[in-house]
Amino acid sequence: MSEKDLPPSDSSSQPPANKPADTPATAADNTTGAAAQDASAQQGNQGKQGDERPGGTNQPNPVIAKQPVVSQKKNKNISWIWLVPLIAAIIGLSLLVRDYMQQGPVATVTFKTAEGLEVDKTQVRYKDVVVGVVSDIDLTEDHNSVQVTISFTDGVDFLLREGARFWVVKPRLGVSGVSGLGTLVSGAYIGVDIDDTKQTKAEPRNDFVGLEKPPELISGRPGKRFTITAPSLNSLDLGSPVLYRRLQVGQVINYTLSKEGKGVEVQIFIDAPYDRFVTENSRFWNASGVDLSLNAGGLNLKTQSLVSVLAGGIAFGQLPAEEEAKEAVKPAADGATFVLNPSEEKALAKPDGLAFPIRMKFDKSVRGLQTGSAIDFKGILLGEVKDISMEFDIATRKTTVIVDGVIYENRLGAAIPDAQRFDDKGEPVHDLALKEFVSSGIQAQLRFANIFTGQLYVALDYFPEIAKKPPAPDLSKSPVEVATVPGSFDELQQQLNVIVEKLKNLPIDSIGHSLDDALQSISKLARTLDTTMVPELTSTVRKAGKSLDGVNKTMGSVRGVVNDDSPVMLQLNGMIKELSRAAKSIRSLGDYLQAEPSSLIRGRSKDNIPFKESE
Repeated sequence: MSEKDLPPSDSSSQPPANKPADTPATAADNTTGAAAQDASAQQGNQGKQGDERPGGTNQPNPVIAKQPVVSQKKNKNISWIWLVPLIAAIIGLSLLVRDYMQQGPVATVTFKTAEGLEVDKTQVRYKDVVVGVVSDIDLTEDHNSVQVTISFTDGVDFLLREGARFWVVKPRLGVSGVSGLGTLVSGAYIGVDIDDTKQTKAEPRNDFVGLEKPPELISGRPGKRFTITAPSLNSLDLGSPVLYRRLQVGQVINYTLSKEGKGVEVQIFIDAPYDRFVTENSRFWNASGVDLSLNAGGLNLKTQSLVSVLAGGIAFGQLPAEEEAKEAVKPAADGATFVLNPSEEKALAKPDGLAFPIRMKFDKSVRGLQTGSAIDFKGILLGEVKDISMEFDIATRKTTVIVDGVIYENRLGAAIPDAQRFDDKGEPVHDLALKEFVSSGIQAQLRFANIFTGQLYVALDYFPEIAKKPPAPDLSKSPVEVATVPGSFDELQQQLNVIVEKLKNLPIDSIGHSLDDALQSISKLARTLDTTMVPELTSTVRKAGKSLDGVNKTMGSVRGVVNDDSPVMLQLNGMIKELSRAAKSIRSLGDYLQAEPSSLIRGRSKDNIPFKESE
């Protein structure tokens, strides 16, 4: 076969000599190679057709081996897995933006300790709504306290003003009860509160001093505040109850010393709607614990509620005249001030009116009389003792006890007619009634209020049995001096002294000798009885015993005779029946003779019913 018969070769279909056959080609080379292969195939088909000559032999063309061409298609798609971190980044960025937008103010609160507080965990609540969280806890510069930094949410700027109060809420056991039990599960949190009037008017600030105890009163609580003045605090404390008719209607919220330091001012809060019962004339008294008193009336025991017994308390009420009045009494204004009385009796007593001073002088001991002791007239309390002192007279060298007291005008109504309290023009004259009462001849005497305790009181009364009349008091002096008489104790003491003097004059020695002689005589008589009388009495008792035995035997015989079944008793019963029939016959005969006395002469008439003896 000549070279002309060979099919033309396409050099483009061969791989380059300097390039390996198995090296991947580019996309352009792949396209060119594919086109060359198509052209070579067409030429091969034409060669086959040209070789088929008439009469000639068909010989196949030689097959030339081609190098394989390997191509790789490049992937242009992006994997979806890359969307996950992209979405996470977007969410994190949005959270950061939200936190930044919602971030509120920052404030610091100083506490003594950080007990129960944790950074980024302890919440800050206002009316049980979370308004912030503790972001940092550090010591103060002096290392005596802790400084708690709080990050607040946006929109609570009204809390960060002068007057805001912060405290740690945790389980506590106090006078008003148990509080903070919910924190046993959720953990401690910081409570915050501010008065409604200070939310807009007070100055802003961002540093505060926390309270060690929760406040007794939270803002927004309906009711009224009142101030009670008292000489001392006694057993009152924060949370002590305020009672009205033994029902708790409020509590003590604060107490301070007065400006002069001579008493205390107790702040109380009365809840609505009970605050309307506090009127302008309401009376307050101490209802703390147990009121135990021993006076002339005996032992008095009064108690209020169990809480007031344990923690003290204050009670209030109205005067009896106000309770009986039909017209409503005006309620007291918020912040009104009242006086705390020591007892209910003194608080609800009628107004005393004008106090008239009097002075009494006693020569004897006044032990048992004290400041506050009663001054009464016929059992009616008129006043009280104000002072007890002593006076020494240099000229006479005598010591006198001076008792100063007062009697009240409005308590003289039971002793002096009302007409004596007015002058001729009808105007009241206060001193007139008091002076007339003192100058009417009354005298003062010390008497026992309680014999067991030795307490004394001053009794004003008239003493007609005393021959010496008291001198008229000088009404121009103040206090007016009232004459005194010896007390019953002094009289008893004098009588005891007389008895003691008589006992001293008795012949004690001679009486003792006489008693010795009498005792010796009694001893001799006892010996005589033992030697002579006792044996005789013994024999007599024995004989009496024998006689009693005989009597018992006789009684037994009598019982046998008088038995119902004995012959003697049967005969006696028959004889009694015969006597009964005879008595009936005699009675019938007597009745007939009384009716017909002439029958004894004439005989029985025929008309009469014949007498028949009844069986």
